Amino acid sequence: MLKFLHHYWAYLLLIMLITIIVKAVYSLFSGNKFNFSTDFRLATFTWIVFEIQILLGLTVYFTSDYFQGIKEGHFGEYMKSAPDRLIVMEHPVMMIIAFLILYYGYNRLKKVQDSRRKWMDIIIFYGLAFLLVLLRIPWAKL
Repeated sequence: MLKFLHHYWAYLLLIMLITIIVKAVYSLFSGNKFNFSTDFRLATFTWIVFEIQILLGLTVYFTSDYFQGIKEGHFGEYMKSAPDRLIVMEHPVMMIIAFLILYYGYNRLKKVQDSRRKWMDIIIFYGLAFLLVLLRIPWAKL
């Protein structure tokens, strides 16, 4: 059940990231002001969706057969196989890095006063997190 939820929650995360990045690009070039009641809430909701995805992913990871194999000493075998390495190491590490980048960008939104700078921070940090997520999603397993 958790694996199923983690799988489909990823689509919600991608939709949220695309939505906020497109809105930020449009608002930056249109000169729109950053609205706390709508724009900050969208950024917060995106961060929460990512946080839930990370928690689901960690739960799936630590209850998986791969993790059991790591505990039994098969880590070296997993690193020799590209598909296994993606699932065991690359995907989880890259998603955590993407989450930390997004979290840093989200915290900058609270501190920066200039609307233009806020839009740029969303484009940079949320966009970088989006790219990292796209790079390390195990597309072959979908």
